[in-house]
Formats: sequence, C-alpha cells, structure tokens
Amino acid sequence: MITSLVRKNISIKPWTTFKVGGIVKYFAEPQSIDEIKALHSWTLLQKLPVFILGKGSNVVVSDRGFPGLIIHLGKSFSQWQISGNKIKAQAGCLLNKVVAEAIKTDLSGIELLAGIPGTVGGGTYINAGAYGQELKQIITTVSSLNSRGQVIKRQNHECNFAYRNSIFTQNHEWILEVEMALTPNSGRDLRKIMQKNLKKRKDQQPIEFPNAGSMFKRPENNFAGALIEKAGLKGLQMGKAQVSHKHANFIVNLGGATAQDIWDLSEKVIAKVKTHSSIVLEREVIFLGEF
Repeated sequence: MITSLVRKNISIKPWTTFKVGGIVKYFAEPQSIDEIKALHSWTLLQKLPVFILGKGSNVVVSDRGFPGLIIHLGKSFSQWQISGNKIKAQAGCLLNKVVAEAIKTDLSGIELLAGIPGTVGGGTYINAGAYGQELKQIITTVSSLNSRGQVIKRQNHECNFAYRNSIFTQNHEWILEVEMALTPNSGRDLRKIMQKNLKKRKDQQPIEFPNAGSMFKRPENNFAGALIEKAGLKGLQMGKAQVSHKHANFIVNLGGATAQDIWDLSEKVIAKVKTHSSIVLEREVIFLGEF
C-alpha cells in the first residue's frame, strides 16, 4: 500500500512559496485518515524524518534536499463547513478561504488574518496571527495525529498556544482538523476591514516577489522589521536573495535565489542586528535539511 502512496525524488521548488530547494527523497499526498496513519507507521518503521506541508508558505528546504518524507495535505483535506457561528475546517483548507467564508456568513474574529498565504493546519501549528488577531482566540478544538499514530482531539486550553507556538510544534504532531467559534457581526463592515488590511499588505509587503512571509519572530517589546531597518539592512543581498526594500522582515527571491542564499542572508541579518542592538532575532520560517 505504501508504495502506491509514496513518490520518490521530487523537486520541492513548485511546492513552496519561495520557489527554492532541492530534491525530496519521499513525497506523498494522502487521500484519507487511514492513508495518513499508514504513512505515519511507515515513517516510524523506516526511521525517516517527516514534515507536513500545506501551501509551503513558511518553509525553506535545503538545496541538498530532504532525506525523509514530505506529506502534502491538499484537496483531499481541504473541506470546511459552517454551522451557526461554528466553523470546522480540515488542515489543508486555505486560511484565506475560511476568512472569506466567515465574512460571507457575517462572522467575525478572523477577518484580520485575510491575506496570510497558508493553510488552517499550518496556521494552527504556529498559532498564526496578524494585526492583533491570532488563531488561538477563536479555536475551540484541534484534532491531530500524535507520535503513537493516534488521532486525538484537544480543547483550546490543552493546545499550549503561545506566540508562533503550540503543543503541536512541541510534539511534532500532525494536525488534521480544526474547529473554531466566531462572533456574529455585519458582513459589510467585515468586508471593509478585510479589504483595508489586504490593501495594507499589498502596500507594505513584497508580494510581487517569492517569499515566505515574515522571516523572523517579533522580539519582546520590539519589531523585527524595525530592528533590521535600523541596522541599515534593507536591500542587503546574498546571491539572488534580498532583504526587501518594502518591508525589512521579508527576505525575497529576486529570481534564481538558492535556499542557501536565503539561509546565509538570514544569518547575516541575525549577526548585524545583534551587533547593532544586542537583540538576537529568531527565525519564524522553518528551514529543513542541511545548511
């Protein structure tokens, strides 16, 4: 069964928003929970590293590739449904889709997350947020596959949500489904808020170039972009990777960048900011493989 699920030696470039990276040894797109469980058992038996990929918007895979299995949760795990003020969405569902459907149904609590280029699963994994809104504020339960291959369902208070963190990142669990509770509101007002924030993203973020969103986490009582800009690093370039002129907390692929270019540039930014402000930036983007 596993041989029919797993593809070998797949280029990861088309699967990530940065459009970089090497060859992944194993790649799978499961169609059911049973197939996910089978893949989990197989990775344990083969002692393989594994990574769950949604839209590929917060990850950089090494140019040398990834020696394990990458599981892509796509169309087969992108279903959602709304009942009253409750939304249930599978991990592969695009976060933007959920935001749009919530607003269409006059539900608020998620509208500020419009424009985040990821999935519900990936967003929940890191507790994605923007403009003061975070997923932890609306999530009620999360279903995931634990290290023993068991499907478990946690209530919000059991998820250890924190800034860009959760029990799922700590335990390396595979998120399957998320339930959320929102608040009734005027859809017209919510659409205005969403459109305003989408325009703000377009004006302030370098969406015209391949990137992975914010490169660094927000330091306590500060902002990574401001620290990088104060260190004079806007426009700093390594190969074809560049610190964006538009927003300093974005590294962009000018065309032909390598994963190593992005890693090297992020290393240089960390070193320069530390020298300038004594603050050590922590990457938000996940780097897989050897750098």
